[in-house]
Amino acid sequence: MEIVYNSIKATVRTLSEGYFDLTHDAISELWGNRVTMRLVGLDLDPVTKQPKMSEEINLRLFGAVIKGTDSYNSVVFDFKEDFGEVGAIILDSRYENEFFLKSITLEMPDDTEIYFHCYTWICHSRLSFGQPRILFSNQAYLPNETPPALVGLRHKDLLSLRGDGKGQRVYGQRIYDYDLYNDISNPDDNPELRRPVLGGSKELPYPRRCRTGRPRTLSDPESESPDLAFDSQYVPRDERFSAAKKEMFVGAGFRSFSRHLVSAVELLIRDDRPFDSFDQLHRLFVNTFFPADSPGAPELIKQGSLKGTTLEFPSPGVYGCNRDAWKADLEFGRQRLAGKNPCVIELLMDFPPKSQLDPDIFGPPESTITAAHIEPMMEGHSVEEAMEKKRLFIVDYHDVYMPHIERINETRAKTYASRSFFYLNNDNCLLPVAIELTLPPRERGLKPNSRIFTPNPELEHDWLWCYAKTHVAVIDGGYHQLVSHWMRTHACIEPFIIATRRHLSTMHPLHVLLLPHFKDTMHINSLAKSSLINAGGKIESHYTGGRYCMELSSAGYKGWRLDNEAFPKDLLKRGLAVQDPSAKHGLRLVIEDYPFANDGLDLWAAIRQWVQEYLTLYYTEDKVVQEDVELQEWWAEVRDVGHADHADADWWVSMRKVEDLVEVATTIIWVASAHHAAINFGQYAYGGYMPNSPCMALLLIPEEGTLEYAEMEVDPEKYFLRMVPPQADTTRAMAVLELLAQHFSDEEYLGERKDWRWTSDTRAMSKLNSLRENLMKVELEIEARNANPKLHHRLGPAMLPYTLLIPSSGGEGLTFRGVPNSISM
Repeated sequence: MEIVYNSIKATVRTLSEGYFDLTHDAISELWGNRVTMRLVGLDLDPVTKQPKMSEEINLRLFGAVIKGTDSYNSVVFDFKEDFGEVGAIILDSRYENEFFLKSITLEMPDDTEIYFHCYTWICHSRLSFGQPRILFSNQAYLPNETPPALVGLRHKDLLSLRGDGKGQRVYGQRIYDYDLYNDISNPDDNPELRRPVLGGSKELPYPRRCRTGRPRTLSDPESESPDLAFDSQYVPRDERFSAAKKEMFVGAGFRSFSRHLVSAVELLIRDDRPFDSFDQLHRLFVNTFFPADSPGAPELIKQGSLKGTTLEFPSPGVYGCNRDAWKADLEFGRQRLAGKNPCVIELLMDFPPKSQLDPDIFGPPESTITAAHIEPMMEGHSVEEAMEKKRLFIVDYHDVYMPHIERINETRAKTYASRSFFYLNNDNCLLPVAIELTLPPRERGLKPNSRIFTPNPELEHDWLWCYAKTHVAVIDGGYHQLVSHWMRTHACIEPFIIATRRHLSTMHPLHVLLLPHFKDTMHINSLAKSSLINAGGKIESHYTGGRYCMELSSAGYKGWRLDNEAFPKDLLKRGLAVQDPSAKHGLRLVIEDYPFANDGLDLWAAIRQWVQEYLTLYYTEDKVVQEDVELQEWWAEVRDVGHADHADADWWVSMRKVEDLVEVATTIIWVASAHHAAINFGQYAYGGYMPNSPCMALLLIPEEGTLEYAEMEVDPEKYFLRMVPPQADTTRAMAVLELLAQHFSDEEYLGERKDWRWTSDTRAMSKLNSLRENLMKVELEIEARNANPKLHHRLGPAMLPYTLLIPSSGGEGLTFRGVPNSISM
C-alpha cells in the first residue's frame, strides 16, 4: 500500500537577535551545531507502544522575517497520514547562543492551528545535562487526563527542572531547588558581616529560597559564600528580567543614585552631618535642571557623566501639596489606613494590652497605659465605652522589637518597643491619642522603662509629641520594609514559585493560572540579597534595625500563616471587620472609611471570582482535587519543604476540597498582586519625604531634667534634625525608595496576559474577560470613593488620593497606582 504523507508548517516566533548573535548562529551551523525539532503525537504507536514522532528537522534562526521586536522562521514537517494530532515538540539546541522562544504555531492539514505558548529561553542542551527541551501546546490537562503519548514526557519535563541537589548552578540552567537563607553573610571579607542562618531553627524560622550551590565561606561553614557582583547570582533562566527590563531597572537606579551623588556635591553632604534646617532638606525637591554648559552645574555634569540629568528628587506625594501635612495628627492616623503600611493596625481587644514575652527577662507584661492618659481625647467616652463601640485601635510593635532593642541601641541607631493607640472620633477620623515607648529593664526582673506620650492641644507645635510620632514612624518603617513587604511577599512567595516549577507541569491548569503572578520575583529577590538585605547592605545601613534587620524579619515570620494572608481573614483576625451576610462581600468594616480595606476587598472579590470560575472548569468535584497527583505533591512540598519551619502547624488546609484550592490560589495571587502593590508602590510617596517616615533614629527622646532635655527645649527643631537620619543617609534612602516604587513599561497588570493565546480553552478566555470587566468596575468605584468629600481618609491633609489599588497602569515611573500581576519590584 502506498504511504500518504501530509505536511505541517511551523512558524517559530523568537525575540529578534542582534547582528552579532545572528552571525554567531550561522557559524554554529557551519560547525554542525544546530537546533533541531521533532513533533510528538497525542497517540501511542499501536505497534511500538511509544509516542509517535516526526522526523527531525533543522531550525535556522538567521534569515528570519523580522516584524518589530519579533523574528519569524518557518519550517515544514512531513509525516504519515495516520500521525494524528500533535501534542508536544522536542527541541534540541546546540547553539552556543541562547535565544528567547515566544511561540510555535502549527498549521494543520485540516486548516486548524495548534499553538505552543512558550515564552522561554532556549540554551545549549548541555546546560540541561544533555536533555532536549519538551514543549507542550496551550491545551491544559490535569495529570490523569494527559494523552497517553504525553504522560512520560510530562514527567520527564518536571524531572529536568528539579536537579539532583548537587553542584553549583550556572547561568542558563533551569534548576529549581531549596536552601536556607545562609547567603546574606560575608564573614570572609569582614567578621562583622557574619549573620545567623535564617530558617531551619525554632529561634530563627524563615521561608526557603532557591538553591545556588555556591561553596561555603572559609570562616563560617554554615554560610554560603556571597556573590556581590551586580546581577551575577544564579537565577533559573526563565525567572530573569528581560533585557529591556534590566536596562530600564539599571537606568532608573542610575537616575535615582545620581541625584544622591549630585546632592552630595551641591549641598556638600556628609554622612555624619544633620540637615541644618527644613529649608535645606526642601532644596532636594527644588525644580532644578542643569544643562551641561550651565555655570552653576556641578562638576560631575560638566565632565559629562550626568549630562542632561534632572538633579532634584521628584516631589513625594505626601510633600507635594502640603509640606507640613506630616505634622498633623489626622495625617498620622490616616496613614495607618492608607499609607505605605496599612495592614498592621488592629482593634484594641484588651486594655491595658499585655506582652507575650517572658516576664522573667522583660519584666511585667502589662502596658503602663491608663484610662487617664487617653480619655481626655475621646469626646467624653470612657475606655470601656469606646472599646464596646469598636473605636479604639492599636499598632503594637512591642513584642517584635523588644528582644532586639538592647543590641540595636548599642549601635548608632536608637529605638524603642512601641505601642500606638488610636481613637475613631465622631467625624470618623482616626486620631492618635497616646504612644507608649519602652526600653528593656536595666536588669533582669526589673520593670521596663516605659514612657507615655499624649498630644497637648494647647501647644501650637508639641515637639515631644512630634518626637514620639517620629519614633513610631521609624519603627513602623522598619517593620513595613522587613515584614509587611519583604517577608510577607517576596520571601514567602518564592517557595510557591519553586514548587510550581518542580511539580506542576506547564500543561497543568493551576500552573497556567499562577504563572503570570510569579514573573520576575525570583530575580528581584536575588538582586535584593546581593545589595539590599545582605550584611552591610542598604537595608542594614539605612534602617534602625541595622545588622539585626533580618532577625526582625524572622520574628515577623514566626506569626505568619498562609490562611491569614487571605485578605478577609486578615481583616477579621485584626478585628477590623466582622462577618455580616447583608454587607458587601459578607464583611462589615469596623472603620467604614478604611481605603486599603475598601479597595482591597473589591479586588479580592474580583480575583476570587476569577479563580473560582477558572478552576471549576477543571475541578468539577472534590474527588478531582484528591486524585490530582501533581497538585498533592506541590502542596506537600510547599508545606513540608518551602515553609518547613511551619510544617507542623495545624492551620494548613488539607487540600482535599475544591474550596481549599480556590482559597489557596486566590491568596497567592492576592499577595503577589494587590498586597504587594499596596505595600511597595507607595514607598516613595510616603517615605521620600524623610520627616514623614524616617528610616532611622539616632537619638532617644530626652528625659525631663537632663542636659539633653534642656538643649532640646532651647532649639527643638535642631534636636529633631539631629534625631533623624543625616544628610547622606537621607538621600541614599530616598534613592532606594525611588527605585523600588517605580513601574516599568514591561509590567503586566491584573487581568493582562502577555500572549492572548495563553490557552486554547475558550471557556477560560471568557472567564478572564469577566475578570477584566470586574476590574474596570472596581476602578470606577475607587475613583468615586476618592471623589467623596465625606471620606476623610481618602485624601487627608496631604491631599494625596489613595490610588495604589487602582488596577490599571498609570504608565511608567512613580505613578502611585496600578496593580501588577506579580512581585516584580
